[in-house]
Amino acid sequence: MTLKTLELFAREFEVERLGNVRRLAMIRFYAVVSFFALHMLLGWGLSLATFRGKEIIFFSYTVIAGLLVVASNRSRSIRNASTFAIPLIDLPFTFLILETWASGKGLQGQMATGLLGLSFMIFFINLSGFYFSFLQSVLTAVMAVFLTLVLHSETQVPPDSRYIGLLLIVIAVFATHIKSSRLQALVKRSFDEHLQLEKLSRYFSPSVAQYLQSNKDANQSGREMELTVLFADIRDFTKISESLQGAEVVRLLNEVHETLVQCIFDTGGTLDKYIGDAVMAYFGAPVPDSLHADKAVECAARMRKAICVLNENRRARGETELMIGIGVHSGTAVVGDVGAKFRREYTIIGDTVNTASRIESLTKKHGVDILVTESVQERLSRDHGLQFLSEDVPRGKKTAIRIYSVA
Repeated sequence: MTLKTLELFAREFEVERLGNVRRLAMIRFYAVVSFFALHMLLGWGLSLATFRGKEIIFFSYTVIAGLLVVASNRSRSIRNASTFAIPLIDLPFTFLILETWASGKGLQGQMATGLLGLSFMIFFINLSGFYFSFLQSVLTAVMAVFLTLVLHSETQVPPDSRYIGLLLIVIAVFATHIKSSRLQALVKRSFDEHLQLEKLSRYFSPSVAQYLQSNKDANQSGREMELTVLFADIRDFTKISESLQGAEVVRLLNEVHETLVQCIFDTGGTLDKYIGDAVMAYFGAPVPDSLHADKAVECAARMRKAICVLNENRRARGETELMIGIGVHSGTAVVGDVGAKFRREYTIIGDTVNTASRIESLTKKHGVDILVTESVQERLSRDHGLQFLSEDVPRGKKTAIRIYSVA
Protein backbone atom coordinates (compact mmCIF):
# COMPACT_ATOMS: atom_id res chain seq x y z
CA MET A 1 0.00 0.00 0.00
CA THR A 2 1.12 3.55 -0.69
CA LEU A 3 1.09 6.16 2.07
CA LYS A 4 -2.02 7.75 0.59
CA THR A 5 -3.75 4.36 0.43
CA LEU A 6 -2.80 3.62 4.02
CA GLU A 7 -4.25 6.95 5.13
CA LEU A 8 -7.44 6.21 3.21
CA PHE A 9 -7.64 2.76 4.79
CA ALA A 10 -7.06 4.21 8.26
CA ARG A 11 -9.92 6.66 7.76
CA GLU A 12 -12.25 3.96 6.50
CA PHE A 13 -11.26 1.64 9.35
CA GLU A 14 -11.88 4.40 11.88
CA VAL A 15 -15.32 4.92 10.39
CA GLU A 16 -15.99 1.20 10.81
CA ARG A 17 -14.72 1.26 14.40
CA LEU A 18 -16.97 4.17 15.32
CA GLY A 19 -19.80 2.40 13.54
CA ASN A 20 -19.22 -0.56 15.85
CA VAL A 21 -19.52 1.82 18.80
CA ARG A 22 -23.00 2.80 17.65
CA ARG A 23 -23.98 -0.79 16.92
CA LEU A 24 -22.78 -2.04 20.31
CA ALA A 25 -24.62 0.81 22.02
CA MET A 26 -27.86 -0.33 20.39
CA ILE A 27 -27.16 -3.97 21.26
CA ARG A 28 -26.42 -2.99 24.87
CA PHE A 29 -29.66 -1.02 25.17
CA TYR A 30 -31.89 -3.75 23.75
CA ALA A 31 -30.12 -6.45 25.79
CA VAL A 32 -30.51 -4.53 29.06
CA VAL A 33 -34.16 -3.75 28.32
CA SER A 34 -34.79 -7.43 27.53
CA PHE A 35 -33.12 -8.61 30.76
CA PHE A 36 -35.00 -5.95 32.73
CA ALA A 37 -38.29 -7.08 31.23
CA LEU A 38 -37.46 -10.73 31.95
CA HIS A 39 -36.51 -9.81 35.50
CA MET A 40 -39.82 -8.03 36.06
CA LEU A 41 -41.80 -10.86 34.48
CA LEU A 42 -40.18 -13.60 36.53
CA GLY A 43 -39.85 -11.61 39.75
CA TRP A 44 -43.24 -9.89 39.89
CA GLY A 45 -45.30 -11.67 37.27
CA LEU A 46 -44.42 -15.23 38.35
CA SER A 47 -43.49 -14.26 41.94
CA LEU A 48 -39.97 -15.76 41.88
CA ALA A 49 -38.25 -14.21 44.88
CA THR A 50 -34.70 -14.57 43.52
CA PHE A 51 -35.59 -12.24 40.63
CA ARG A 52 -36.63 -9.40 42.92
CA GLY A 53 -34.55 -6.68 44.50
CA LYS A 54 -32.54 -5.62 41.48
CA GLU A 55 -35.03 -3.16 39.98
CA ILE A 56 -33.06 -0.01 40.84
CA ILE A 57 -29.85 -1.47 39.37
CA PHE A 58 -31.61 -2.57 36.17
CA PHE A 59 -33.42 0.75 35.86
CA SER A 60 -30.17 2.71 36.27
CA TYR A 61 -28.41 0.42 33.77
CA THR A 62 -31.26 0.92 31.27
CA VAL A 63 -31.14 4.71 31.59
CA ILE A 64 -27.37 4.81 31.11
CA ALA A 65 -27.59 2.40 28.16
CA GLY A 66 -30.14 4.71 26.55
CA LEU A 67 -27.91 7.73 27.12
CA LEU A 68 -25.01 5.87 25.51
CA VAL A 69 -27.15 5.28 22.40
CA VAL A 70 -27.85 9.01 22.20
CA ALA A 71 -24.19 9.85 22.88
CA SER A 72 -22.92 7.44 20.23
CA ASN A 73 -24.88 9.35 17.59
CA ARG A 74 -23.50 12.70 18.65
CA SER A 75 -19.99 14.05 18.18
CA ARG A 76 -16.98 11.91 17.35
CA SER A 77 -15.29 12.70 20.68
CA ILE A 78 -18.33 11.40 22.58
CA ARG A 79 -18.32 8.21 20.49
CA ASN A 80 -14.62 7.70 21.28
CA ALA A 81 -15.27 8.20 24.98
CA SER A 82 -18.17 5.74 24.92
CA THR A 83 -15.77 2.96 23.89
CA PHE A 84 -14.85 2.76 27.58
CA ALA A 85 -18.42 1.83 28.46
CA ILE A 86 -17.66 -1.90 28.66
CA PRO A 87 -15.06 -1.76 31.47
CA LEU A 88 -16.55 1.25 33.27
CA ILE A 89 -20.30 0.60 32.91
CA ASP A 90 -21.16 -2.89 31.67
CA LEU A 91 -18.82 -4.82 33.96
CA PRO A 92 -19.71 -2.89 37.18
CA PHE A 93 -23.45 -3.14 36.56
CA THR A 94 -23.16 -6.85 35.73
CA PHE A 95 -21.19 -7.32 38.95
CA LEU A 96 -23.84 -5.52 41.01
CA ILE A 97 -26.64 -7.58 39.45
CA LEU A 98 -24.83 -10.87 40.07
CA GLU A 99 -23.83 -9.83 43.61
CA THR A 100 -27.42 -8.94 44.48
CA TRP A 101 -28.66 -12.15 42.87
CA ALA A 102 -26.18 -14.29 44.83
CA SER A 103 -27.12 -12.70 48.16
CA GLY A 104 -30.52 -14.38 48.14
CA LYS A 105 -29.23 -17.89 47.52
CA GLY A 106 -27.62 -20.66 49.50
CA LEU A 107 -23.96 -21.66 49.33
CA GLN A 108 -24.29 -23.73 46.18
CA GLY A 109 -26.38 -21.04 44.50
CA GLN A 110 -23.81 -18.41 45.37
CA MET A 111 -20.97 -20.49 43.95
CA ALA A 112 -22.97 -21.09 40.75
CA THR A 113 -23.60 -17.36 40.45
CA GLY A 114 -19.90 -16.63 40.96
CA LEU A 115 -18.95 -19.03 38.17
CA LEU A 116 -21.71 -17.56 35.97
CA GLY A 117 -20.07 -14.18 36.48
CA LEU A 118 -16.93 -15.56 34.85
CA SER A 119 -18.93 -16.26 31.67
CA PHE A 120 -20.19 -12.69 31.58
CA MET A 121 -16.67 -11.31 32.05
CA ILE A 122 -15.29 -13.38 29.15
CA PHE A 123 -18.29 -12.35 27.04
CA PHE A 124 -17.56 -8.65 27.58
CA ILE A 125 -13.86 -9.17 26.81
CA ASN A 126 -14.88 -10.63 23.47
CA LEU A 127 -17.16 -7.65 22.81
CA SER A 128 -14.27 -5.27 23.45
CA GLY A 129 -12.55 -6.77 20.40
CA PHE A 130 -15.02 -4.94 18.15
CA TYR A 131 -13.24 -1.71 19.08
CA PHE A 132 -10.05 -3.06 17.42
CA SER A 133 -7.95 -1.82 20.32
CA PHE A 134 -5.65 -3.94 22.46
CA LEU A 135 -5.78 -1.22 25.14
CA GLN A 136 -9.56 -1.59 25.33
CA SER A 137 -9.25 -5.36 25.75
CA VAL A 138 -6.57 -5.02 28.45
CA LEU A 139 -8.58 -2.38 30.36
CA THR A 140 -11.64 -4.62 30.16
CA ALA A 141 -9.56 -7.59 31.34
CA VAL A 142 -8.13 -5.69 34.32
CA MET A 143 -11.61 -4.65 35.44
CA ALA A 144 -12.90 -8.17 34.77
CA VAL A 145 -10.13 -9.74 36.89
CA PHE A 146 -10.76 -7.38 39.78
CA LEU A 147 -14.54 -7.82 39.78
CA THR A 148 -14.25 -11.59 39.31
CA LEU A 149 -11.94 -11.88 42.31
CA VAL A 150 -14.35 -9.86 44.44
CA LEU A 151 -17.39 -11.81 43.22
CA HIS A 152 -15.67 -15.19 43.71
CA SER A 153 -14.60 -14.15 47.18
CA GLU A 154 -18.14 -13.09 48.14
CA THR A 155 -19.72 -16.22 46.65
CA GLN A 156 -17.09 -18.51 48.20
CA VAL A 157 -15.92 -19.99 44.92
CA PRO A 158 -13.08 -22.48 45.66
CA PRO A 159 -9.52 -21.15 45.14
CA ASP A 160 -8.72 -23.63 42.36
CA SER A 161 -11.78 -22.47 40.39
CA ARG A 162 -10.70 -18.85 40.89
CA TYR A 163 -7.24 -19.55 39.44
CA ILE A 164 -8.72 -21.33 36.44
CA GLY A 165 -11.14 -18.46 35.96
CA LEU A 166 -8.35 -15.89 35.98
CA LEU A 167 -6.38 -18.00 33.48
CA LEU A 168 -9.42 -18.14 31.21
CA ILE A 169 -9.75 -14.35 31.35
CA VAL A 170 -6.10 -13.91 30.34
CA ILE A 171 -6.51 -16.39 27.49
CA ALA A 172 -9.70 -14.61 26.39
CA VAL A 173 -7.82 -11.29 26.21
CA PHE A 174 -5.12 -12.67 23.93
CA ALA A 175 -7.63 -14.61 21.84
CA THR A 176 -9.69 -11.44 21.40
CA HIS A 177 -6.61 -9.45 20.42
CA ILE A 178 -5.54 -12.08 17.87
CA LYS A 179 -9.07 -12.22 16.46
CA SER A 180 -9.36 -8.44 16.08
CA SER A 181 -5.83 -8.20 14.61
CA ARG A 182 -6.55 -10.89 12.04
CA LEU A 183 -9.84 -9.25 11.18
CA GLN A 184 -8.07 -5.92 10.73
CA ALA A 185 -5.44 -7.56 8.49
CA LEU A 186 -8.16 -9.28 6.46
CA VAL A 187 -10.08 -6.03 5.99
CA LYS A 188 -6.85 -4.26 5.04
CA ARG A 189 -6.01 -6.88 2.43
CA SER A 190 -9.54 -6.81 1.06
CA PHE A 191 -9.45 -3.01 0.96
CA ASP A 192 -6.14 -3.06 -0.91
CA GLU A 193 -7.43 -5.57 -3.45
CA HIS A 194 -10.57 -3.52 -3.93
CA LEU A 195 -8.52 -0.40 -4.64
CA GLN A 196 -6.32 -2.32 -7.09
CA LEU A 197 -9.36 -3.71 -8.88
CA GLU A 198 -10.93 -0.25 -8.99
CA LYS A 199 -7.72 1.14 -10.49
CA LEU A 200 -7.56 -1.66 -13.05
CA SER A 201 -11.21 -1.11 -13.94
CA ARG A 202 -10.38 2.41 -15.11
CA TYR A 203 -8.33 0.96 -17.95
CA PHE A 204 -9.54 -2.58 -18.54
CA SER A 205 -12.87 -4.18 -19.22
CA PRO A 206 -14.27 -5.96 -16.12
CA SER A 207 -13.21 -9.42 -17.33
CA VAL A 208 -9.63 -8.29 -18.04
CA ALA A 209 -9.43 -6.45 -14.72
CA GLN A 210 -10.49 -9.61 -12.89
CA TYR A 211 -7.85 -11.57 -14.81
CA LEU A 212 -5.06 -9.17 -13.85
CA GLN A 213 -6.28 -9.11 -10.26
CA SER A 214 -6.11 -12.90 -9.97
CA ASN A 215 -2.85 -13.23 -11.95
CA LYS A 216 -0.43 -10.95 -10.15
CA ASP A 217 2.53 -11.87 -12.37
CA ALA A 218 0.67 -11.38 -15.67
CA ASN A 219 1.76 -7.78 -16.00
CA GLN A 220 5.26 -7.85 -14.52
CA SER A 221 7.42 -8.70 -17.52
CA GLY A 222 6.93 -7.59 -21.10
CA ARG A 223 5.80 -10.17 -23.61
CA GLU A 224 5.19 -10.02 -27.31
CA MET A 225 1.59 -10.57 -28.35
CA GLU A 226 -0.49 -10.30 -31.49
CA LEU A 227 -3.18 -7.70 -31.05
CA THR A 228 -5.12 -4.90 -32.68
CA VAL A 229 -4.62 -1.24 -31.80
CA LEU A 230 -7.28 1.45 -32.16
CA PHE A 231 -6.81 5.22 -32.10
CA ALA A 232 -9.81 7.57 -31.94
CA ASP A 233 -9.41 11.33 -32.21
CA ILE A 234 -11.78 14.30 -32.20
CA ARG A 235 -11.55 16.22 -35.48
CA ASP A 236 -10.70 19.93 -35.27
CA PHE A 237 -10.63 19.81 -31.48
CA THR A 238 -8.23 22.75 -31.26
CA LYS A 239 -10.60 24.91 -33.28
CA ILE A 240 -13.61 23.83 -31.21
CA SER A 241 -11.86 24.42 -27.88
CA GLU A 242 -10.84 27.97 -28.83
CA SER A 243 -14.43 29.15 -28.36
CA LEU A 244 -14.86 27.36 -25.01
CA GLN A 245 -13.96 28.15 -21.44
CA GLY A 246 -11.55 25.86 -19.59
CA ALA A 247 -14.32 24.12 -17.66
CA GLU A 248 -16.30 23.61 -20.85
CA VAL A 249 -13.30 22.01 -22.56
CA VAL A 250 -12.91 19.58 -19.66
CA ARG A 251 -16.63 18.76 -19.74
CA LEU A 252 -16.46 18.13 -23.48
CA LEU A 253 -13.46 15.80 -23.14
CA ASN A 254 -15.04 13.92 -20.26
CA GLU A 255 -18.27 13.49 -22.20
CA VAL A 256 -16.49 12.19 -25.33
CA HIS A 257 -14.03 9.99 -23.44
CA GLU A 258 -16.79 8.44 -21.37
CA THR A 259 -18.70 7.65 -24.56
CA LEU A 260 -15.71 6.13 -26.36
CA VAL A 261 -14.33 4.20 -23.39
CA GLN A 262 -17.71 2.58 -22.80
CA CYS A 263 -17.53 1.24 -26.36
CA ILE A 264 -14.03 -0.09 -25.67
CA PHE A 265 -15.10 -1.92 -22.53
CA ASP A 266 -18.31 -3.23 -24.11
CA THR A 267 -16.25 -4.97 -26.80
CA GLY A 268 -13.64 -6.38 -24.41
CA GLY A 269 -10.88 -3.89 -25.19
CA THR A 270 -8.31 -2.25 -22.97
CA LEU A 271 -7.98 1.50 -22.55
CA ASP A 272 -4.28 2.28 -22.84
CA LYS A 273 -4.25 6.04 -22.40
CA TYR A 274 -5.76 9.41 -23.18
CA ILE A 275 -3.62 11.57 -25.47
CA GLY A 276 -5.24 14.99 -25.24
CA ASP A 277 -8.48 14.62 -27.19
CA ALA A 278 -7.47 11.18 -28.51
CA VAL A 279 -8.02 7.73 -27.04
CA MET A 280 -5.75 4.72 -27.53
CA ALA A 281 -7.03 1.20 -26.98
CA TYR A 282 -6.00 -2.32 -27.88
CA PHE A 283 -7.62 -5.72 -28.20
CA GLY A 284 -6.14 -9.18 -27.65
CA ALA A 285 -4.05 -8.35 -24.57
CA PRO A 286 -3.29 -8.94 -21.78
CA VAL A 287 -5.66 -11.88 -22.27
CA PRO A 288 -5.01 -13.48 -25.69
CA ASP A 289 -8.06 -13.31 -27.96
CA SER A 290 -8.20 -14.72 -31.48
CA LEU A 291 -11.06 -12.33 -32.29
CA HIS A 292 -9.12 -9.18 -31.43
CA ALA A 293 -9.46 -7.77 -34.97
CA ASP A 294 -13.23 -8.38 -35.05
CA LYS A 295 -13.68 -6.73 -31.68
CA ALA A 296 -11.62 -3.70 -32.65
CA VAL A 297 -13.65 -3.12 -35.84
CA GLU A 298 -16.87 -3.65 -33.89
CA CYS A 299 -15.65 -1.12 -31.32
CA ALA A 300 -14.97 1.41 -34.07
CA ALA A 301 -18.48 0.94 -35.46
CA ARG A 302 -19.96 1.37 -31.99
CA MET A 303 -17.95 4.53 -31.48
CA ARG A 304 -19.37 5.93 -34.72
CA LYS A 305 -22.94 5.24 -33.53
CA ALA A 306 -22.22 6.56 -30.04
CA ILE A 307 -20.91 9.84 -31.41
CA CYS A 308 -24.07 10.16 -33.55
CA VAL A 309 -26.18 9.82 -30.40
CA LEU A 310 -23.93 12.29 -28.60
CA ASN A 311 -24.33 14.77 -31.45
CA GLU A 312 -28.11 14.56 -31.18
CA ASN A 313 -27.82 15.66 -27.56
CA ARG A 314 -25.36 18.38 -28.46
CA ARG A 315 -27.67 19.71 -31.17
CA ALA A 316 -30.50 19.83 -28.63
CA ARG A 317 -28.23 21.95 -26.39
CA GLY A 318 -27.23 24.20 -29.28
CA GLU A 319 -23.64 22.94 -29.28
CA THR A 320 -21.31 22.17 -32.18
CA GLU A 321 -21.48 18.65 -33.56
CA LEU A 322 -18.37 16.50 -33.27
CA MET A 323 -16.58 14.35 -35.81
CA ILE A 324 -14.06 11.66 -35.00
CA GLY A 325 -11.40 9.78 -36.88
CA ILE A 326 -10.62 6.15 -36.00
CA GLY A 327 -7.59 4.17 -37.15
CA VAL A 328 -7.25 0.42 -36.60
CA HIS A 329 -4.18 -1.72 -37.23
CA SER A 330 -3.18 -5.29 -36.27
CA GLY A 331 0.27 -6.69 -35.57
CA THR A 332 2.61 -7.65 -32.77
CA ALA A 333 3.56 -5.47 -29.82
CA VAL A 334 5.28 -5.81 -26.47
CA VAL A 335 2.80 -5.78 -23.59
CA GLY A 336 3.78 -5.16 -19.97
CA ASP A 337 4.85 -2.69 -17.27
CA VAL A 338 6.95 0.13 -18.65
CA GLY A 339 8.63 2.93 -16.71
CA ALA A 340 10.59 3.65 -13.55
CA LYS A 341 10.14 1.57 -10.40
CA PHE A 342 8.23 4.37 -8.70
CA ARG A 343 6.04 5.16 -11.72
CA ARG A 344 5.14 2.25 -13.97
CA GLU A 345 2.42 2.03 -16.57
CA TYR A 346 0.90 -1.06 -18.12
CA THR A 347 1.02 -0.36 -21.84
CA ILE A 348 2.02 -1.65 -25.27
CA ILE A 349 4.95 -0.54 -27.40
CA GLY A 350 6.02 -1.30 -30.94
CA ASP A 351 5.60 -0.34 -34.56
CA THR A 352 2.00 -1.60 -34.54
CA VAL A 353 1.09 1.26 -32.19
CA ASN A 354 2.78 3.88 -34.34
CA THR A 355 1.13 2.55 -37.52
CA ALA A 356 -2.35 2.64 -35.96
CA SER A 357 -1.79 6.27 -34.99
CA ARG A 358 -0.67 7.13 -38.53
CA ILE A 359 -3.69 5.36 -40.02
CA GLU A 360 -6.01 7.45 -37.83
CA SER A 361 -4.41 10.63 -39.18
CA LEU A 362 -5.26 9.48 -42.76
CA THR A 363 -9.03 9.49 -42.05
CA LYS A 364 -9.23 13.24 -42.59
CA LYS A 365 -7.25 13.01 -45.84
CA HIS A 366 -9.61 10.39 -47.27
CA GLY A 367 -12.79 11.95 -45.85
CA VAL A 368 -13.90 8.91 -43.80
CA ASP A 369 -14.32 8.38 -40.09
CA ILE A 370 -12.95 4.81 -39.84
CA LEU A 371 -9.89 3.33 -41.55
CA VAL A 372 -8.51 -0.17 -41.04
CA THR A 373 -5.44 -1.73 -42.56
CA GLU A 374 -5.07 -4.87 -44.62
CA SER A 375 -3.51 -6.63 -41.61
CA VAL A 376 -6.83 -6.13 -39.79
CA GLN A 377 -8.84 -7.27 -42.79
CA GLU A 378 -6.81 -10.49 -43.01
CA ARG A 379 -7.55 -11.39 -39.40
CA LEU A 380 -11.33 -10.86 -39.45
CA SER A 381 -13.46 -13.92 -38.95
CA ARG A 382 -16.57 -12.42 -40.53
CA ASP A 383 -17.68 -9.64 -42.83
CA HIS A 384 -17.76 -6.18 -41.24
CA GLY A 385 -18.64 -4.27 -44.39
CA LEU A 386 -15.07 -3.30 -45.22
CA GLN A 387 -14.51 -1.55 -48.52
CA PHE A 388 -11.09 -1.20 -50.13
CA LEU A 389 -10.22 2.47 -50.35
CA SER A 390 -6.66 2.82 -51.61
CA GLU A 391 -3.01 2.19 -50.97
CA ASP A 392 -1.36 4.94 -49.03
CA VAL A 393 1.98 5.62 -47.40
CA PRO A 394 1.46 6.76 -43.80
CA ARG A 395 3.70 9.45 -42.43
CA GLY A 396 7.03 7.99 -41.34
CA LYS A 397 6.62 4.86 -43.48
CA LYS A 398 8.42 3.93 -46.68
CA THR A 399 5.97 1.38 -48.09
CA ALA A 400 2.32 1.72 -49.02
CA ILE A 401 -0.39 0.08 -46.90
CA ARG A 402 -3.73 -1.08 -48.23
CA ILE A 403 -6.48 0.65 -46.23
CA TYR A 404 -10.20 -0.03 -45.98
CA SER A 405 -13.17 1.99 -44.84
CA VAL A 406 -16.04 0.57 -42.81
CA ALA A 407 -19.45 0.96 -44.45
